[in-house]
Amino acid sequence: MREIYYISWLNCLGGFEYWPFTGYKDNNLEVVETGETKINIFPGWPKSYGANADTIRKQTFRRTRKSKVIRSQVLTRTQGNELGEQIKSSILVQYIVSRRDRRTIIVDDGSFTVTQDKNKVHLLNFTISYTDDYPSQTA
Repeated sequence: MREIYYISWLNCLGGFEYWPFTGYKDNNLEVVETGETKINIFPGWPKSYGANADTIRKQTFRRTRKSKVIRSQVLTRTQGNELGEQIKSSILVQYIVSRRDRRTIIVDDGSFTVTQDKNKVHLLNFTISYTDDYPSQTA
């Protein structure tokens, strides 16, 4: 899906910088944790489960995390490396939804790559994630 994503980060001087990322995005859903319950069916078999009981293990919870792979527009190799280093080293990175809505995101430090295609065009790729509840900050 192609749309503009504004990513903002706290720089080393204490101010915020931002960059519009206009490349294609991939939406992902990662299952972080699941839980199962095991039940001993023998003590109350006929009363609690009946003759056609089909399972004694069931899933009781599932935690997921939504993430996006962000890709930049065409950059020089120097721009891609510097931009990646600044975002990767920041302690606070946000996705800007509107003037008053900024969502704090977690950047996967190991996902940063600057790739070059046949035409010597460089692109920056990295993965961001946030919780299912979309925490937001308003200015």
